[in-house]
Amino acid sequence: MLLAGVAVAALLFLATGGTRDTPSGRNPLFLGLEPELNAKIKEGGPLYFASPFGENGFWLDLENGQIVALDIVKPGTKDCQVKWRDPRSAYVDCNDQDLQAADLDRYQVTVGGLQKNAPRESVYVSLKIKEPAPIAAGSE
Repeated sequence: MLLAGVAVAALLFLATGGTRDTPSGRNPLFLGLEPELNAKIKEGGPLYFASPFGENGFWLDLENGQIVALDIVKPGTKDCQVKWRDPRSAYVDCNDQDLQAADLDRYQVTVGGLQKNAPRESVYVSLKIKEPAPIAAGSE
């Protein structure tokens, strides 16, 4: 287990460019390798990631077999955060109403070696590029 943690830390270090200073949020964040992330989500539900830049975090989930990074703030609100409730198999907003992934805005996810020498299965999320929830976009 310790060896796996060291391997993930080394991959994160290499995939994010080592110790180079980068402006807050400019480069996509490396989250891990797609097969491992898929397996964790399928086994235990969505994964929460805190933003390293002091912003709201996001949920990593699967939608139609693809990894999506979902904003934790309910669309149309300033601070109504959603949480995953496993027994309900749903996201729950600040008013205890159930939501699905399609109800939430999302950040751009890229799978592939964005960084030199990064594995092809590397998963990155850009917190600078937010897209509207598919349900909201479809209702316009």
